[in-house]
Amino acid sequence: MKFLGKKTWLWAIASLLLVVVLFFIYLLTGNALSSQTSVKLRIRKSWTLEQLTDSLVAKAGLKHPKLFKLFSEKAGYSSPKPCTISINPGDNIYSLIQQLKANRNQTVNITIQGSMDAETLSSLFASKLEVNKDSFVAMLKSPSALRTYEFNDTTWPALFIPNTYNMYVATETPELLQRMAKEYEKFWNTKRIQRSTIQRLTCKEVIMLASIVTKESNKTDEYEKIAGVYINRFRKGMLLQADPTVVFARGTAGRVWAKDLTIQNPYNTYIHLGLPPGPICIPNLQSIEAVLNYKQHDFLYFCAKADFSGYHDFATNLADHNRNAAAFHRAMDERGIK
Repeated sequence: MKFLGKKTWLWAIASLLLVVVLFFIYLLTGNALSSQTSVKLRIRKSWTLEQLTDSLVAKAGLKHPKLFKLFSEKAGYSSPKPCTISINPGDNIYSLIQQLKANRNQTVNITIQGSMDAETLSSLFASKLEVNKDSFVAMLKSPSALRTYEFNDTTWPALFIPNTYNMYVATETPELLQRMAKEYEKFWNTKRIQRSTIQRLTCKEVIMLASIVTKESNKTDEYEKIAGVYINRFRKGMLLQADPTVVFARGTAGRVWAKDLTIQNPYNTYIHLGLPPGPICIPNLQSIEAVLNYKQHDFLYFCAKADFSGYHDFATNLADHNRNAAAFHRAMDERGIK
């Protein structure tokens, strides 16, 4: 039997190593997924590398999970970081790891809009940040959870100023609240505080009135006039009689009927004098500015126009207002609006 020479053995070993290296390169750079469609994967802060791998297998059909974990650790990505990545057919293990590393400090834009309530706001935060929706809703409805920031379960909408904010996706509830408190202080600058003083309102009272204005109309060009009606009534010691507060007290949308005006609820401004206990929603910016910059007029009443244009008829006396209201209600009856 002939033994192979030393050089032959070396060539054999080198060839074997080359094959192994080429095989690993193929596994790293070849298609790592069986999925034929693009997938968005959200990685949570609490995930382990094992959980990330399992999710890639389940959602994108990762073919070689053990190899993915091995090379992730070798590449310095043993602890997943919160982010959302797009996984596409044809992605390889190397590109996946590089994308994960590149997004370890990912940020996202959060847009708080007017008319948001506790549920929609909490859903927004939970969809993009490390926030639990149910826990956040419970916090907003707790009388004491926001005491540090001088808000409670009725005034909390004033804390969240409508705007678009860029935040790390790893942001949790404590950091989120700290950011919102800073934005609140920034918003209520000297100029706006001076305007609220001129209107004889506190910052929170401005937000309460603005929330009603937000719900009253989609026509921002009449916001100042609507705000003025409520400020005039408030200053005269009249009931605000704001239909949006009745809808809020009732808990369901739709036409306001006479029976609704007697609902026993602290938010019903048809039976309770002054402002409601808190904003009925997060107001939009235009309504806040309208309350701050309301220009003097004598209107005490307003009613939606019977032409359903979305605009309102304003009146300085009850007789004119009753005529406007009667015309609008006839129009609703004719259209069968309930």
